Amino acid sequence: MKKLIYILSAFVCLSLTFTSCESLFDNLEGDLTKMTGEDMASSEAGIQRLLAQVYSYIPMNAFGYEDQYTMNAADSHGGDYGFNSNPYYGMYGIQTFWNWSAIRTINSFIVIATEAGEKGTITQKEAKIYAAEARFVRAYCYFVMARNLGGVPIITEPLDSYYNPADGNQELFAFAQRATEKETWDFVISEFQAAADDLDATPATEFRAGKYAALGMKARAALYAASVSKYWNAQGGIESTYKAVAAKKTYMESSYANAYYQECIKACEDIINSGKFRLHGENPANVDEAIKNLGEMFVTKANEEYIFGQSLNDGNYTSGDDFDVYNSPAQTVTGNQSCGKYSVTVNFADKFDNYDANFGAVDGTIKTRSDGKEDVFFNATLTRFPLEYASIPYIEYDAIDEPFRNKDARFRAWIIYPDAVFRNTTIKIQGGLIKTDGSVSLWNDASETVGGVTYYAFGDQSSNVSGFFNYDNKMTGGNYVTTGFSIRKFLDPNSFQLYNKSFWYDIRYAEILLSYAEAVAESGQGDKTKAKQYLNDIRHRAGYKDNIDLTVDNVLHQRELEFAFEGDQLYTLHRRRAFYNKLTDPEVEGQKHALTPVLDLRSGSPKYIFVRSIHYAEDPLTGGKYSDYHTAPKSYYGRISDFGVNKYEPNPADE
Repeated sequence: MKKLIYILSAFVCLSLTFTSCESLFDNLEGDLTKMTGEDMASSEAGIQRLLAQVYSYIPMNAFGYEDQYTMNAADSHGGDYGFNSNPYYGMYGIQTFWNWSAIRTINSFIVIATEAGEKGTITQKEAKIYAAEARFVRAYCYFVMARNLGGVPIITEPLDSYYNPADGNQELFAFAQRATEKETWDFVISEFQAAADDLDATPATEFRAGKYAALGMKARAALYAASVSKYWNAQGGIESTYKAVAAKKTYMESSYANAYYQECIKACEDIINSGKFRLHGENPANVDEAIKNLGEMFVTKANEEYIFGQSLNDGNYTSGDDFDVYNSPAQTVTGNQSCGKYSVTVNFADKFDNYDANFGAVDGTIKTRSDGKEDVFFNATLTRFPLEYASIPYIEYDAIDEPFRNKDARFRAWIIYPDAVFRNTTIKIQGGLIKTDGSVSLWNDASETVGGVTYYAFGDQSSNVSGFFNYDNKMTGGNYVTTGFSIRKFLDPNSFQLYNKSFWYDIRYAEILLSYAEAVAESGQGDKTKAKQYLNDIRHRAGYKDNIDLTVDNVLHQRELEFAFEGDQLYTLHRRRAFYNKLTDPEVEGQKHALTPVLDLRSGSPKYIFVRSIHYAEDPLTGGKYSDYHTAPKSYYGRISDFGVNKYEPNPADE
């Protein structure tokens, strides 16, 4: 009897790594190995083509914009903070997956590969590896579903994905049942381990999954499950009156955490003890060398740190990802290209430590005032600053880049700050001018000539700057950074690229070291001495010479800095239930902030002060320390498509 399953879903064609989305598995009739016009299972070349299709379903989201949905960054021209973790088909920055056609395709491939090995079309070893790669991809898809949706149907056979009851044969009709959230996490972790057991240590090609890619994903999934378990009640938890919580479809508890932390520790140990990986540039001679190493790592693939990822280099140089040009500073882009869209907040810039005289870490909060009140931000900046600035004890700097010269190498390698040199260009990010008579031009074009030198509000004529021009127009501000800082990581150091053809680290060795350290610090299991060493190895790679203690806060601090703009922070907040919540975190700042450099000519010689303000010239949340952009506990789970049709318990966000 032909098996049928009923899951009505929105089928999304995901084309990520290896191939465009072809209908290789469509129109299956009878024999699963028969494809329209070609028997794809009759040769190894055909099976490899099918495998490429399987890989295309990985929901990796390379070069995404997840950090713009945290307090660390913002779209230069978007007023919505987007600070909500309730995803619906990938909205709000959280990557999701709900594609049962893809799951059926993957399951079908496992059958095809296994049967091809039995028939001798390919060797038994090849069949085992192909099937393990497919299980890796399927586990990746389930991982993404579990983190965003909780428990989902676990389907490991190539069942039909749609059935219309109007066609009759009601006795064949069956609904897929949601597993509990814990069952789903357990399935994901066990599948990554099973894949690791069957995969070679070195994959056939650099962008296919091998043993350590599977173990890396196992570590990631186990840390996620452990965090959700331990921090289930971090913000009061989700009421058991919700149907999915009562049925444990969206439910974890602290008693689960230690077993998951142990799974994470074991997977990390297997990778670390293999001796195959190390940090790129792990022992720099000085900070300048650290900056060079850290910058180069995202331009030229560091094989010693790379564990798994993808390449966007598909051989077609007239189309592709626009990440580079879209986020390049305006001064380095020619033509009518959109650019300068990625603004980095001062919230994040403050988190990068400074070096002391002995290259130990000291607080890196950017000093703007002599009274130390760095937690005071203007809201109605355009109206208030001109009236109040004279009474504020601003620190006056001789150069606009002076406050950033002693910052963490990662800050200087991965962030563009005022007067940073990029692509042989001094990047002008300045937003104001105080003239000799004390009048102010903020976020407006103005100039004054003093001693035969003309000074500009934006640091130069507006056509030659990269920041703040037209900032007060908000959504129509053009191609300019609006927070004082921009992204440098990932951008081509030589020239802007219309079509980004770079590679993406989905898993790199630094994640394994920090995940191990976090799991040990959280659970007390594992080797604390090694965990502390791994934590400090990350810091030493950035040029620090001191050591810090193994604490959860220290690990999270390094994790946030190390994976800047790689999407990790959004998911760290998500798994730890740590998004801003004004009800449970009344003392936490709930707004993104900008730092505007202002040239002060009152003394007759140029000096620079730095103005802290909320993001956007006249933010609609003008009162506001505690904005309405906060996350309620039930929003940590997304909405499930057609839950009523499929007879699922609705997720809390659906009720």
